[in-house]
Amino acid sequence: MLLLSFALLALVTRSLAYNPDDFIHSLGATYWGFWGQTEACPEGSFARAFELRVEGEHLLDDNTSVNAIRLYCYNTTLHHTGIVTSSTMNRGSWTGVYSCEEGDFLGGYDLKSQPEQGALGDNTAANALRMYCKSQGEDVYMESPGTKWGDWLGPSFCRTKMAVCGLMTLVEDDQGGLSDDTALNDVRFLCCDLPE
Repeated sequence: MLLLSFALLALVTRSLAYNPDDFIHSLGATYWGFWGQTEACPEGSFARAFELRVEGEHLLDDNTSVNAIRLYCYNTTLHHTGIVTSSTMNRGSWTGVYSCEEGDFLGGYDLKSQPEQGALGDNTAANALRMYCKSQGEDVYMESPGTKWGDWLGPSFCRTKMAVCGLMTLVEDDQGGLSDDTALNDVRFLCCDLPE
């Protein structure tokens, strides 16, 4: 019992370690599922690249579209320090890595989301993701292949002298049987201070 108490305390302490103001989030995404834990790059590391896991379109089956997001972490001396994902679902394939140039980091995002389709529609939730590199400004983005449904919610950016360093995702687990699955619904990216 004591071990369980320490484990829960460590979990709560880790989630409280991040200032809510350091997350960027675009309003308007769907809301099914549960928020996963915040996963962050090792201290002193930032996300330079990303990749999506996407289930392609099915004509006669349930569509989920985006199932997971990976961030690839690097430190300021260009060494790869890890991969972070938060919650995921396991359908589809990884679409390939999209990366900022060496020495640059991700600084913003835009999520393509399909609004609720009603009881008889096929809800797909998140359908694509654009990421922005800090040095490229707010007009140039990288877009990983997604699916056709939904609309862009509008970009959100880290504050000046900050870069993306982690994420937490809202994912609906497999609903089983003939239920409508959506997989990844929403994401919040954590921004950390860049070194001076």
